[in-house]
Amino acid sequence: MKTSHIFTLITVATLGLVGCDSKQENAREKALESKADAIENQADTVRKETKDQAKAVEKQGKLNAEAEKDAAIANDEANKRAAKHNAEAEKKGAEQTADSIKKAGDQEAKAIENQADKVRDQK
Repeated sequence: MKTSHIFTLITVATLGLVGCDSKQENAREKALESKADAIENQADTVRKETKDQAKAVEKQGKLNAEAEKDAAIANDEANKRAAKHNAEAEKKGAEQTADSIKKAGDQEAKAIENQADKVRDQK
């Protein structure tokens, strides 16, 4: 039994020594940890900057879309006004043409009636 206690004691002592790092090893690990933290901070900075850029692009895209929409509405309103104006002008022109045709027809009809009156006057 004594040998098993001694063996256990030696095993525990060996594991204890292996588990202890030297000051150099601790410094190396600390330096590596600091370097890894710095790299992760860089990654966080890149993420934040690209996120901000994406937000700016998205915001500008929305503003551009709104401007396009407003311009389309303005154009649509202008087109509606122009179409209404053109329709009114077309209507007025048609009315004037119709009036001219009526006047010409009335004049022709009066001329014919005058001929009829002359024929009657010959009786």
